[in-house]
Amino acid sequence: MKIAIITPWYNDGISGGAERFAGGIAKCLLDIGCNVEILTTCGKDSFWDWGKDYYNEGSYQVNGILIRRFSLNARNRLKYEEILGKVLHNKEIKYSEQLQLFLETVNSDSMYEYIEVNGHEYIFLFIPYLFGTTFWGSRIIPEHSFIIPCLHDEELARLEAIGHMLTRAKGILFNTEEERLLTERLHGIDLSNSVISGGGVEINHHPNERRARDKFNLSGDYFVYVGRLVTGKNVPQLLKFFKNFVEKTNRNITLVVMGKGEEEIIEVIDKSPNMIHLGEVSDEEKYDVLSGSLGLIQPSLMESFSIVIMESWLCGTPVIVNDLCAVTKGHCERSKGGMSYSDYESFEKVLDYFISSPKEKISRMGLNGKAYVEKEYTWNATAQRIVKFLIDNGFNKEDLFV
Repeated sequence: MKIAIITPWYNDGISGGAERFAGGIAKCLLDIGCNVEILTTCGKDSFWDWGKDYYNEGSYQVNGILIRRFSLNARNRLKYEEILGKVLHNKEIKYSEQLQLFLETVNSDSMYEYIEVNGHEYIFLFIPYLFGTTFWGSRIIPEHSFIIPCLHDEELARLEAIGHMLTRAKGILFNTEEERLLTERLHGIDLSNSVISGGGVEINHHPNERRARDKFNLSGDYFVYVGRLVTGKNVPQLLKFFKNFVEKTNRNITLVVMGKGEEEIIEVIDKSPNMIHLGEVSDEEKYDVLSGSLGLIQPSLMESFSIVIMESWLCGTPVIVNDLCAVTKGHCERSKGGMSYSDYESFEKVLDYFISSPKEKISRMGLNGKAYVEKEYTWNATAQRIVKFLIDNGFNKEDLFV
């Protein structure tokens, strides 16, 4: 029996998020001998038009994994934005509107037809929770469908239809205990058939601080942000806080930003003398930059795991997280690999601590984080937890391996 990871987009250039996480899960299962495929759409990534193909439909081999791409459905973007606006402003919406919302996200009828025709040959792992590929795809053969929700504490997660989707699936695989507790709090559903499968993180390059400083002309101390430059990741607040910090303390410190996103945010970075936007970089470049920084700042309130925090720790670099994100704060508290802030005053204190403390003290936090990742979040351990969960759900061990 084949295991199919189903995600809205996938390519080997995606640098983060649930799509990269999906690729990691596929590879770790492949590495232990499972028969694995990725089912995805012909879309490019989350910034691409959700209703327009970028790739041709068909089967491809990417890093040894079979990728089946299916053509995207056309969508009514205006209707999606209208309903989403109601959700984001906490307005009451009908159940029919919730269903309409998922019809106007990322969908592929040809994918759904493939699942219906071939579904009993597969075990499906759908990721993440908020797209049509998961919502509608998991309805087709629910007895073979598991969901890796990557649930965030956000308005969309509160929709009644999401609770129904999670209840309907055969089982749920959470990234952290905090994510499971959030799901329980939001929907009050039976989560007895769930597991904390977690995720794995690895870096395949030896980080080199000197290489980063030479290539990007980085001098002096700097902090780093890595990820999508979007409002939903709380990036505008980070930029505002950092700008205030430099102006108030007169510190000669830089914020190095890696990633792409909203033009308005990029414009703010480009106009700020103490900020540098590197755009999209290779993994090697990312790790080099991380290894030379005082710390990674992760301002997001909506994380179910945060790969970049784990990558930062594997580079020996401590992290600074938002106190209001239970998942990232939980990582920091368990690992002793970083600190948190809740407002500008605490943000200033934390950054001042990182800048003023002896290097050995800050480095110790980074090493604590590295030990935490190496113990808790290896891909092999993740694969073993997933396989055990599938066996516990009635699938034969012999059928899961090639």
